[in-house]
Parts: sequence; structure tokens; C-alpha cells
Amino acid sequence: MEPTQFLGRIRERLGDAPRLDAVVSGDWAVKIERPGDRFKEEVAAVGSSFYRAPGSGAAGMLGGILEGRAGQTVLVTREDGLPPGLEEAVGAARCRLLWWPEAGRAGAAAAHVGVTSALWAVAETGTVVVSSAPPSGRAPSLLPPVHVTFVPADRLVATTADLFRRMEGLHKLPSNVVLVTGPSKSADIGMELALGVHGPGEEHVILVE
Repeated sequence: MEPTQFLGRIRERLGDAPRLDAVVSGDWAVKIERPGDRFKEEVAAVGSSFYRAPGSGAAGMLGGILEGRAGQTVLVTREDGLPPGLEEAVGAARCRLLWWPEAGRAGAAAAHVGVTSALWAVAETGTVVVSSAPPSGRAPSLLPPVHVTFVPADRLVATTADLFRRMEGLHKLPSNVVLVTGPSKSADIGMELALGVHGPGEEHVILVE
């Protein structure tokens, strides 16, 4: 169903229901003077691990994350924004490398670590924004129990308001955009917090400066 048709049906069913005008102040968003530092604080606050790296040393950060994971499978996307040298870093850690999308969904489901870039990241909330558009996809950031995201510094925005302004500028929206804020969390059963129930239980965010 087309979006306009869907919205038209909703308007029709609402009929004469009263409509309230909402007024949003133009200065509602917070102001963040040092986005990189705020991003570091918020990423840690939501339970993820944060790293800073120069472009030339970014792949080495992945090598450090893979320490002690010899024999595990690492799924890496072919997105823009990932640093060179990842294949060598995975090999040095004695892990098995799979490329996405060639690995397919079965390969993603079998992987222990998923490595993606971020479309954007939000300093205000410690959020990384992951796109489903090729050569990325839903599976690399969702199926492996460990997710590593490389965030180029020019993709870091200060606030959620800035993020939506950037999204407005996209020529075409992906079919799915995920705002990842920390490891997957759920407390549906007995109000007991559990990690990794609906996605990765371990998140690593690397800001590449």
C-alpha cells in the first residue's frame, strides 16, 4: 500500500475527531559544544565500549577487540566509512573473515562479530545509525552477538534534531534505519534486565578522527 493511501485511510477513519495544533519551539534542542567528548560519555553511559582512533590506526582497534576470540567468525560489510586493513586485523587475531553481502543471511547468523560503518552517530544520546541499504543490510548489525561500528568523525552530529535534518536531505530513505543506543536490552520477564535478547549483547563504537 502506498504511504499516501495508508494515511488517507487513517484520516477518513478519524472523521470529525478534534485536531490539536502542536507548537514546537525552534530552540528546543540542546546545544553541545564538544560533540566528540559528549559522544564518548553517552556511549559509555548506555553500556557500550568507546574507542577513539586516527584513520591510520582504526583497523588496529578492531584487532584489540578481537583479542581472545581466535577461531571466531567476523562478518565485515563493504560499506564506505570502514578503514583499510580490516582483513589483516582479522587475520592477525586468527579469526575467520566473512564479507557481507556475499556471506548471506546464513553466514551472518553464524558469525560471532559483525563489523559495520555508521550512516551517522548522535553525540547527545550515544547512538549509532545503521542503514539497511546495500552494501549494508539488516543482518550484520543484528544477528552476530557482538557488533563493532566504525564512525567517521564527519558523520557525528551533535543532537537528534541534527540527525533528522540530515535524514531529510537523503535523496531516498533506506527501507530500514536503525538507531542503536547500546547493547540490546529487555526486561519483559519479571523486570529482570537481560542483554542480547533481541540483538547484540555487546556493542563497540570506534570514532575515527
